[in-house]
Amino acid sequence: MRGPILCLFVSVSMLFLASPVAHAATDTVTLNSGEVVSGRIVSETDSNVDVEVSNERHTIFHTRTFARSDIKEVHKIAPEQRQQEEAYEALHQYELNPNHELSSARYAEGLAAFDRFLDAYPNSEYAAQVTRERTDWQFENSELAQGRVKFGGKWMTAEERQPLLDQLQRQQLEMELQTQVKAVLAARARVAAAHKEHDFLHSEAGYKGKVLPQPEYDQVMARYHANDEELANAPPALDDAVAKFNRLNDAYHKIGGTVDFQAQLDAK
Repeated sequence: MRGPILCLFVSVSMLFLASPVAHAATDTVTLNSGEVVSGRIVSETDSNVDVEVSNERHTIFHTRTFARSDIKEVHKIAPEQRQQEEAYEALHQYELNPNHELSSARYAEGLAAFDRFLDAYPNSEYAAQVTRERTDWQFENSELAQGRVKFGGKWMTAEERQPLLDQLQRQQLEMELQTQVKAVLAARARVAAAHKEHDFLHSEAGYKGKVLPQPEYDQVMARYHANDEELANAPPALDDAVAKFNRLNDAYHKIGGTVDFQAQLDAK
């Protein structure tokens, strides 16, 4: 039972990881060291060149400044090319979801965006890619119109998808429950350790009735104080961990989960 569930989870995850991210052409600055810096040249003076660079997904930007004396070559793309690149970059917001269909309005919006790009730049180097994406969107739109739904990159009826959704949810809950069993055991151990420390501190083997010199007295009182705090905090933490386990376990069995996590917890 567990093998097929794991395969489903991995295949769905890989679909998300495989989503392509295109990169727009950029200005480049080639340094005397051989390093090539790609980005957008935002300022040029006789002494410096400022280049706005970003991370791989173009979500974080910062500016780097280079001295003219350190630069071997500067290449700036033409304004028309930049406009085309920005238009193509704007299409990245239109991504299909491998596990769920989009709304008809979203499909219409995406198709219109692809059409605008192809009308404006029919000879673009990206035209073939945009055409392929438009075809995918058109196909999904037609599937939606027939009342079909999507999961794992495949189209099917809602009745066919529901068992797959339940299977994926069971697998996800199994992973959470495995983690939560460890959390409950750790919380139990914390409570037991606090009580063990308390018993020692208040026993004759510990410090019961003893008169201690400074600074040992201060050290022992710090242990008493820390133990009092732990005795106050550890049991509620255990209660929270058990409550979360119970919620997850109930949800798991309601959708047909068969692994007895409660037995695992009670056996340890």
